[in-house]
Amino acid sequence: MLLPFETMAADNRKQIHLIVAVSAAVYREERKRMEKIKCFISCLGEKLFPDLPEKKRRRIAVQIIVGISLAIVCMAGMGIFRYKAVKQLEKYQAIADAYAQLDIILEEGREQSQKEAAAELEEFFSEMEADAERYRQEYEAEMREKGLEAYDWDALCSENEDIKGWLCIPDTLINFPVVGTDDNAFYLSHDFTGDKSSAGCPFMDKDTQVWDFNRIIYGHNMGAGSDAMFSTLLDYEKEDYFKENRTIYFTDAYGSATAYQVMAVVKYSIDDLAEWDFRIRNHEDMESYNAWMEELQGRALYYEEPDHAPTSIITLATCDRRVFGKNGRFLIIAGN
Repeated sequence: MLLPFETMAADNRKQIHLIVAVSAAVYREERKRMEKIKCFISCLGEKLFPDLPEKKRRRIAVQIIVGISLAIVCMAGMGIFRYKAVKQLEKYQAIADAYAQLDIILEEGREQSQKEAAAELEEFFSEMEADAERYRQEYEAEMREKGLEAYDWDALCSENEDIKGWLCIPDTLINFPVVGTDDNAFYLSHDFTGDKSSAGCPFMDKDTQVWDFNRIIYGHNMGAGSDAMFSTLLDYEKEDYFKENRTIYFTDAYGSATAYQVMAVVKYSIDDLAEWDFRIRNHEDMESYNAWMEELQGRALYYEEPDHAPTSIITLATCDRRVFGKNGRFLIIAGN
């Protein structure tokens, strides 16, 4: 009985014998091939160079075979390279064709987008024109309903960019454009067109803003017998006139006409500004507002409680020397 290590040794010997046998067989086959090659070379040399010595014939034959083999390898390599080059060129051509097709698609897309954009733009402008026409018609209808003319704001703004709005008291001579700058003196001596004029042009106080609670508009009183500018405001001194002309319209530029109800007529001296300032544009709280309104009522020549607490007022101010001399003012205060 063999021990385990003796069994392993026997197996290893068998494997070694098998490897040696296979190697010998491979060696014999390689020798046969080499002999055939040598024979082929000898025959080739003898046929091609029969006059040369055998060794020289073999050497030349080997060189020829090697050269032919290299040539075949080179030709095969060139063929493979050419094949790959052709395939690469085909890929490049396919890519170029794809880009060309893409350019065509993009160009068609751009043309289509331009056409669509042009159509949308045309539609947009048509809608704007239709909206503008509808607004113009609605605006004219609104103004006719109020007995007012429709103002051409484009023309007015083109003529004078200082325009703020239009003041109208129906059935009176008060029907003027209102301007405004940061200089209260300019429109005392210039008309709406900017030309020198002693009558001037109604203007808003330089500190007045469109959102102010109280907006002040000044205009000249040209004296007894004159009906220019704010001269006819003094007719509000008559109680019947006050009662019959209580509606004032002010139209902000490009806006709607807002109706104001005349609340008070006041004869005033600018010496009283410290006690009651008619120019106060806004109030800090209800207490300040109520105090200002109570003072207005106490100073008013005529006072009518408005239909509702006003959310904004306009104050028309002109000179009146009859009571307070050069410091005298005549005020018409109306609320909305």
